[in-house]
Amino acid sequence: MCEFDPRCQGSDNVVQDALARITAGGWAVTGVYGDETGPPLTYSTGLVEFDRPELLIYGLDPELAIPLLNRAAELAIADAGLLGHPYLDGVLRPPYRMATLPAMHTDDLAVTRVLYGPDFRAVQLIWPDAQGRYPWDRGYAISPDAQPLAGVPHPLAG
Repeated sequence: MCEFDPRCQGSDNVVQDALARITAGGWAVTGVYGDETGPPLTYSTGLVEFDRPELLIYGLDPELAIPLLNRAAELAIADAGLLGHPYLDGVLRPPYRMATLPAMHTDDLAVTRVLYGPDFRAVQLIWPDAQGRYPWDRGYAISPDAQPLAGVPHPLAG
């Protein structure tokens, strides 16, 4: 699913589609393409039903981010404590790993907010540059605008 963009495939009825997936026992993933106002965003809705935080990824087009987010959701559902660690293995090809960041800002998760209100937990999945560095690491090779941080990096990160 994605929000009202000509590059989207499928229905633009994202709230009803998300509700149907959640009611069927799953979760929904919404992709938002980037434009001059901000980078792409992909996020989950419905992981709260599994007592897990919602997930979000900035900076990757939905076609790239959706499989990563779905894999991370599967891992998080299987292991309740997984997203409490600063890094997440099993989503990217080794030696790369995603970093996790508790999200303090969730305003961009429109479908999730429509269905659950503003009070839900979320974790941002952070992807590294080609050298395995993250936005908070010295020498990170990607523009900070490509992957804005929705929270404060973990003290053990970096």
